[in-house]
This record gives sequence, C-alpha cells and structure tokens, in this order.
Amino acid sequence: MPNNPQARRRKSFLKWWKLPVAIALVGILTFIVIRMVTSDNELQLVVNYTAPAFAQVDTLEGLSSSRYAIAVDGDIVYADSDEIYPTASTAKMILGLAIMQKKPFNLGEAGETITITDEYYNLYSWYLQNGGSTSAVAVGEEISQYNALASVFLPSSNNMADTLAIWAFGSLDNYREYATKMLSEWGIQQTTVGIDASGFDASTTSTTSDLAKIGARVLAQPVLAEIVGLKERAVPVAGVLHNTNQILGENQVAGIKTGYIGDASGYCLVSGYYLGDHIVTIALTGAKTRGDSFADSLAIVKSAQETLKETDLVQTGEVVGYYDSWWTGKIPIRATEKITGIGWDGAEAGADLAMTDQNGTLKIQLGHQNYSIAVAADEYVATPSLWQRFLHAFGYQKHTPDDENHTFEDLDDFDENNREENTSDATAENLTPENENHTTESEDNVATETLTPITNAPSNNCTIKYGKLMLINPNYTVDTNFISARRGEMISLSKTYGIPEMHSWNGDNLLDPEAAEHLATMLEDYRAAFPGHEMGTMSCFRSVGTSCGRLCAATGASDHHTGLTCDLIDTAYGSALNTDDYSQHPDWQWLRENSYKYGFIDRFPEAWAGGPMSEPLNVDENGSTGLFETWHYRYVGISAATEIATGKYNHGEYDSLEHYLKMRGLLKDLKLGTCE
Repeated sequence: MPNNPQARRRKSFLKWWKLPVAIALVGILTFIVIRMVTSDNELQLVVNYTAPAFAQVDTLEGLSSSRYAIAVDGDIVYADSDEIYPTASTAKMILGLAIMQKKPFNLGEAGETITITDEYYNLYSWYLQNGGSTSAVAVGEEISQYNALASVFLPSSNNMADTLAIWAFGSLDNYREYATKMLSEWGIQQTTVGIDASGFDASTTSTTSDLAKIGARVLAQPVLAEIVGLKERAVPVAGVLHNTNQILGENQVAGIKTGYIGDASGYCLVSGYYLGDHIVTIALTGAKTRGDSFADSLAIVKSAQETLKETDLVQTGEVVGYYDSWWTGKIPIRATEKITGIGWDGAEAGADLAMTDQNGTLKIQLGHQNYSIAVAADEYVATPSLWQRFLHAFGYQKHTPDDENHTFEDLDDFDENNREENTSDATAENLTPENENHTTESEDNVATETLTPITNAPSNNCTIKYGKLMLINPNYTVDTNFISARRGEMISLSKTYGIPEMHSWNGDNLLDPEAAEHLATMLEDYRAAFPGHEMGTMSCFRSVGTSCGRLCAATGASDHHTGLTCDLIDTAYGSALNTDDYSQHPDWQWLRENSYKYGFIDRFPEAWAGGPMSEPLNVDENGSTGLFETWHYRYVGISAATEIATGKYNHGEYDSLEHYLKMRGLLKDLKLGTCE
C-alpha cells in the first residue's frame, strides 16, 4: 500500500472527534437521568399578589381644630397627634357600646324598660344645677332602652348616660371596670374611662385616633348607627329630642357625637360616613367654637371622600400567583371573582394563596379588612410522567401571548402590568360594505389582530409599531418627520366620501383610508337615525399643534397627528366644541353610545380627565388624559373599540386609550413614554 500521509491524518482525525462526542453524549444522558429523578418534580406554588397603590391623605391647612384623625373600619389612615386629652361627651360612645354589649337588643326592638327612681332623678337635678346637658325625667317614668340611648346621643344627656351605666352595671365603678376591659380587648390602649359615663368630668381621656376607632364601632353597631343618624326623637317626659350634630346628613355624614369640655379639649366632634361596605370616621378635638368643629369636620370629610375611594384589589381573571416547575413552566392561577376594597397609602397588606390541586383560595388582608375569593389554575400537573420528564429534561418553556409580554417576577408592577394575563388572543375588525347591519357586532367583523407600524416614517415614539393603537400625547410625542410622512398617507374625506368639513380653513379634511371608510359608514347610519341631519368634521388630521390652553396640544403631542382622529359635530345642535353643551348635543350622545361598533372611541372621556378642567394637563401613570372632549373621536378598530367602550380592563366603565394599552401590557411607563 502506498504511503499516504493525508489519509493517515484523516483517519487520525476521525478517531479523535469520537471521544469528545462520546463524552458529550454521556454528559447529556447523565443530565437527563439526573433531572428525571431530582426532587424538582412537584409544582412550586408562588403568591404573586401585591396591593395596588393607594392615595395618601395629607394634612389640611387652616383648621381651627388642633388635632384630628381619620380611620377606615377602625384602621387609622391619618393622625396628626397622639396627645391624650379629655373626651368630653364623645365618651358617651363608649357607654353606648358597653350597653349594647351588656344588654343587647335588635334593630326594630325597644330593648328593656328602665324605671326612673329617686336616684336617677337626683342625677338629673345634679347635672341641671351644675350646667351639664340634660334630658328631663320624672320619678316613676318608664323609658325604653332605645329611648334612653337616644337621649344620650341626640341632646347628649349626661344624666341619662349615668342612669344607663348604673342601671346596666349596678354602679359607675362597675361600669368603668367593664368598659376599661372592653376597650382593652379591642386593642384601644390610649383611652381611660373616668369617674362618670357622660364625659362631663375631665377624667375620661383619649386620643383622636382612639376616638376614630371607637366611632367606627358605633356606626358598625346597627342600633347605635340608627340612633346617631336620627335628627330628632320624641320620648316620654323630655318630649322631642334634637340631635346636636349640625352636619348630620351633609356629604353623607351619618353621625356620631359632639362634645365640649372647656379649654382642656375645646369643642370635639366624631363624624362618620359609609363608603360601600366600609366605615370612614373622623375624630377632632381642640376646635375653638362649636361652629368650627362642624366646619372643620366637614372639610376633613370632603377631603377623605376625594382621597379614599373603593378600588378593585383583584379583578376577575387576574393572575394572583402561579405554579412553576422545571417540567411544567409557569402555570397562571387566576381569580374567579373580584375583590373590591378601600385602601390608603401605607396600609399594611398581605396575601395568602392556598391551593388544593387546581383550585384554591386567595386571602387578602388590608389593615383590619379581610377578603377571601376562590381561585383556579389554568391547568394542574401534580407530578409529571417519565415521558414528560424526558421530553422536558432541559426545562419547559411556554410560548404564549401571556409570557411574551410579561414576566411574573416584577411584583411591584403587578397591579398595572400583570392584568394583561386576562387577555385572550387580540382581535381586529374586517368591516366591509356588504355588512348591512352596521350597528351590531358579529364574528364576521372580527379577525386576528396584527399590530403593524402606522407608517414607515422613523420616530422616537415606541407605539408607532402598534399601528392604529398608536398613542400620541405629551408623554408619547412624534417629530415633524413623522407628521410630514403621515400627511402623505391620508385621503380626503370630502372628495372620497362627501363628508362635509365644517371649518373651511381645514382644507381637504384628511384621514387614514381605513378609518375614513369606517367613518363614512358610521355617519351614514347617523343620518338614518336623525333624518334631515348631517354630521361633519371640525378638524381631522393636523400638521401643527395648538396653544389654546388645556384643551389643546402642542405640535408633536396632538392625537390629530395620528391621522385616525376627527372632531365631529352636527351644527344643527350648535357650532361650538364645548363640553358644557353635551346635554344639548344628541349627535355627541349618539357617538358615545354607538361609535365603538364602527371602530371609533371617545378619545377623552370625562372620567379620565384627571380633575377639573382648570387644572394643568395631567397625563399620569394610571391612564388619566388631562382632557375632556365630547366631540373628539379616534379610530382604533372594532375589537379594541369594543373592549374600551365596554370597559374590559376598567370594571365595565368606559376606558381611556392610555389605560387600555397599559392593561394589555403594550406600555410600560405612561409617564416616561415607554413600551414593553
């Protein structure tokens, strides 16, 4: 055989590569075997709930009262002082609660009967002589427990307060011992029950925080809640009793108790109102006059009502946790119902997720409020089979729309970024002239949505890739290159569809071709609904912005740059674009009710204006727009328009485009103008 060095080198090489390949194969097989027998077979349960952000309750300026506190269901939301002062007649709240605990009776009943003895009459005489508030009694008089409590809470009868305490507990000392223990059991630690039950003596002391907690218990007790809400009550001997609380009924105030004890505490007032199933109470002391106590309390109530609002802690379908393992990947666990609650900045929140196979329970604690709902996993695989382990030996990755736009680990952003887990595959419209019923959405109108760039022009606006869902506002701006390119892609509504332009200076009335087709269909149906009327445009595409205050947007920040927007009006109902005229504009009302069926939305609904129109522009991280325009309609496609108008991601209420895109997981930070 001839000597061939090249052949020998090839044979040598062929032998050489077999060794590393063999080692690699052995390694891979070893890894697979190890993974198949490791302990990471069981599903790992992970709680993924975090409470939404709540508003902060701030100090009010200019109050006469030197101290006040606010509580929600007995949890202190705000307190500007922990100083201890005499309670004055607000001490009667403690008496009422002790009486209803010692001698309870139901709403609609009168309770037990109390016979006025010489001892009880002498209490009346003593308070009368010493300047205390009283209600007249007579020896031998029989008064029901209900009427006695009404005497205590309405005219703030000191003699009836002590009478009830002695009647129920045998003596004022016994009452003090009982009430002290009762408060201690409730965790109310800064309150001292004094020598009387009325608060006339300065020995009963407390803080505004404790008084707010006690007031919450009064409004939670059905009989007492009814009594403190009475403006007057007729009782034997004393006649008609009038409630000393002058703000009862104002701004939903439901009671509770006034008080005055001179310079020590000044005028005191504990007020409360109901917010859904919750109780908000405000306690203040140190007001200079009785009028100040009422005015200050009402101011705090109004401030609390603007700040403390019910919100969805968990929405139906929201991901609250997930199963995870090497073999299964992340399996979302979703709420099967929603939780609505009230929270505040700094509220302690916790969650506990307990699962039994595919179903389980989510328990949420917010302050002293406890909630519990059923949850269910999308699927459940307790222990994978050997075949599943072999197939997913290198880990299981689910490639679904959920995981493409979201990672579960970012718990801080859960409330805003995690709710897109409730979305199904996005859809879009396919409206054609053959669809005779333009006002009814059908499956024929819906196809798979594709988000393609609205234009080929470059832009620093990251939403350009979302096509007709593109967002332009003061935080998501475009440059003049985009605006110029977009103008060249428009068609004339007037020339193509005969849609009139109500402002002749606006030129050819330009709009995106797809949006124009849908607009023409919508306005045709409007004419059919209002014979003899014609709806036209006041402005559609704009090359420049405007500078007329809050209702306008600078160049680069206007929704009109999208080429998908028109201001619409039927001049038969007035030619001015003015939100004050909404009730006189059947055209705008028709658009609000029907436009989504054609792919258009009310771009700036009132609920998302972010405050009175006198305030500065307010495009915030929650989806507020800063604008309220009843004439401004934007094309987004039938599918998205339907979800926005029906509030798919906004508890059934009309959504803003900003909030909708955030909930779908397409936007990351509305303030910074970033996308996912």
